[in-house]
Amino acid sequence: MTRSERKRQAIIDAAKEEFIQYGFLAANMDRVCTAAEVSKRTLYRHFESKELLFESVLTIIQTSAYEAVRYPFDSKLSLHSQLTTITFKEVEILYQTYGIPLSRTIVMEFLRQPDMAQNLINTLYSTKAVTQWFKEAMGAGQLNEADLGVITNIYISLFQGMLFWPQVIKGEPVPEGKTLEEKVEVVVTTVLGACEAKNKLQ
Repeated sequence: MTRSERKRQAIIDAAKEEFIQYGFLAANMDRVCTAAEVSKRTLYRHFESKELLFESVLTIIQTSAYEAVRYPFDSKLSLHSQLTTITFKEVEILYQTYGIPLSRTIVMEFLRQPDMAQNLINTLYSTKAVTQWFKEAMGAGQLNEADLGVITNIYISLFQGMLFWPQVIKGEPVPEGKTLEEKVEVVVTTVLGACEAKNKLQ
């Protein structure tokens, strides 16, 4: 990395922690500069405003989380086994990459700034890999032919209802062990119960 790239990364890292700890409104650019060991002039040379810095932090996190994620369909494995593995991977990305504190900050900022939410909604929490798996499963005759967007939305709605919103809004603990397994099982069995082809290919 060049010196400029290292400074940009330091700003991103410091800003992520600042937004998690204080939220968007209370985030202080002086503290970000101190943590990143850069001048305010350097910060604003890379990011013209706090809004752009916030968007950049979220976009960079999303890119790093999903750039290598692929869920190729495997006709030799059951749909249940594959979708269970996929869901556990999505849980890992949600809890370990974003984390509930940052997710809560994102949600609150989206409520405060609907325009920002609209700009980022198509890139954050990417569902491309999941959608591609559904598409391949349909092509193999394992899932009913349906609108990919609808099936993806059903999956995401169940996933977030079981594993995201209770933690972000209600402050419930992040599920672990058997509790996590049970929640994942609900998501998987409900989706497949609605979408699995009755006369699927053997």
